[in-house]
Amino acid sequence: MTSRRKVVGLTAVILAFGCVAAGVTATAASANSNDTDRHDSQHYPRSYEIGLFGDMPYGPKGRAQYPNVIADMNSQNLEFSVFDGDIKNGSEPCYADVDGSAQQAGQPDVYKYSLNLFSQFRDPVVYVPGDNEWTDCDRPSTVGPTFDSVDRLNYLRQVFFPDNRSLGSRTIRLTRQSPQYPENVRWTRGPVTYVGINVPGSNNNYIPDGDVKDGPQAEANAEYAARNAANLQWITDSFAAAKASGSTAVMITLQADMFGDNPTTPGGTTTDPTDHFADTKALLARAAVDFGKPVVLVNGDSHYFTVDKPLSDDAGNVIENFTRVMTFGSSLNHWVSATVDPTDPAVFSFHQHIVTANLPVYTFN
Repeated sequence: MTSRRKVVGLTAVILAFGCVAAGVTATAASANSNDTDRHDSQHYPRSYEIGLFGDMPYGPKGRAQYPNVIADMNSQNLEFSVFDGDIKNGSEPCYADVDGSAQQAGQPDVYKYSLNLFSQFRDPVVYVPGDNEWTDCDRPSTVGPTFDSVDRLNYLRQVFFPDNRSLGSRTIRLTRQSPQYPENVRWTRGPVTYVGINVPGSNNNYIPDGDVKDGPQAEANAEYAARNAANLQWITDSFAAAKASGSTAVMITLQADMFGDNPTTPGGTTTDPTDHFADTKALLARAAVDFGKPVVLVNGDSHYFTVDKPLSDDAGNVIENFTRVMTFGSSLNHWVSATVDPTDPAVFSFHQHIVTANLPVYTFN
């Protein structure tokens, strides 16, 4: 999560530990002998489970608890997992080997450190970037040296996306948008199309006039404009591909909480601007209605688990075949699974996985 967003507490996640149905009607690892490309066909008759997680590890506590998340996910039979961004917290420096900053500080390269953690997952992992690992790298609020955010994004692309494979001990083949935007990906399992898009928190890396705390404005806004155009095209192309292949559902993963509805802050909202997500949300709304089948958006950024229906048309009608799922993160080192059942009209149902080893000792005055 970006350093601009208010701190998320534990109170908002005192939820019933059970199954929440969607209720809608509507690569660093190379190819190996354990890859799962045999499942690429859309004709995939059985239901399966996938993992959804992100915003970890954050600081020393997160680094201590993250192995418990990995072990818990590895104990499940997951077709694949998707990480929805933020491989570290926003205040830690973006140390890397590429410029010698990691060696000079006596710290690990944060990107290679995370890559190694992803390699510990038994099943495939698709990584979608967050804001903390690139947009936050040049902010004066960082505790330590700052680094150019676009340079860090380009380095991130080299480390995590050198080919068309996912991460994880087993890998799957992915379709990448382009060499310029390799983080934008698409793949299928059974009759479901999955999409990953680089839409980060902090208002999509747009910096308004007068903002002096979020890094160089001209560079950020030029980056935003080019990437945002590519993102919108990728959404359009992916829905077209889903329709052409006869997909029964679409799941899209990105990092940003685009809706600014954080219930753990006073008044139930966040003060972070969200105006530069507007065209993404508008396109998703129209695409979901046109698709007419279940569409799920997975995001992180706000660090609490929720399932809701945040999109409406211009008349205020809730788009009922569109469901948003937000995953745990930060101090809440847990994960979410989705059962994908093409024979179910809703296709997706969602389940919290509370990692027992990561629970605090609760105290009351």
